[in-house]
Amino acid sequence: MTTVNWTNVTEPIGMLQQANVTTGGWFWTGMLAMLWAILLISMLPFGFEAALLAASFGAFMVGIIMAYMGIVAWTWVVMALGMIIGMILWIMYSRND
Repeated sequence: MTTVNWTNVTEPIGMLQQANVTTGGWFWTGMLAMLWAILLISMLPFGFEAALLAASFGAFMVGIIMAYMGIVAWTWVVMALGMIIGMILWIMYSRND
């Protein structure tokens, strides 16, 4: 089991990074995924396409901040961006009668 070495925390960002150290780098990635899921579920009454687009946009915005802080990998942020682009293309394709 990994324990927290508080002597390595010398800056405020170190407090946030310690959560990733003890969980193998998955804590903040899981938080970003849960944010996306909560946004998606809460916006489902507006329609699935709108909910998926809005949840991905919200996760993308928060993910950019987390990636710049160094607590989430850019791969997860780009996945949210890919979902946004995919949904825009899907909406354009499905609305074109």
